[in-house]
Amino acid sequence: LLLTPENHLNYEAFRKWTNFPYPATATDVVDALLDIDPELKQTYDVMNRLRETIKSRDWPNYNQVFHHLEGCSEEMLATLQTLSTHHDEIGNTFTHHYTNGPLEGSNNKIKVIKRTGFGYRNFFRFRLRVLFAFRVHTKRALITK
Repeated sequence: LLLTPENHLNYEAFRKWTNFPYPATATDVVDALLDIDPELKQTYDVMNRLRETIKSRDWPNYNQVFHHLEGCSEEMLATLQTLSTHHDEIGNTFTHHYTNGPLEGSNNKIKVIKRTGFGYRNFFRFRLRVLFAFRVHTKRALITK
């Protein structure tokens, strides 16, 4: 429940939880857990603010998350340190909408073809299989020696 985004927690349905003697909503359980430790509460708040700024692509508020870190856990500080070392690259993802996802998907598909083929002896047949999988139409797909 602590990893669930704050706005996705159910606050209407009551159910029985393991360590709670009474029926409670998911929001009540999270609030009870956060009341136990202030460090956990601060870490939870920072995590949710960071998640929301990334989801809404809000660059100024993303930078503001790094200014209110008093009382966070060591693990969250280490994560934020990693994010701050890649600050410029993350900023580029906020401003530009380019991604290498399709290219990575193509590479993965080629690797799967290679793995399921148990090794191709002939490169041209491997090439033909890849072109067939990607539905590429060429005049001469298979060039023989």
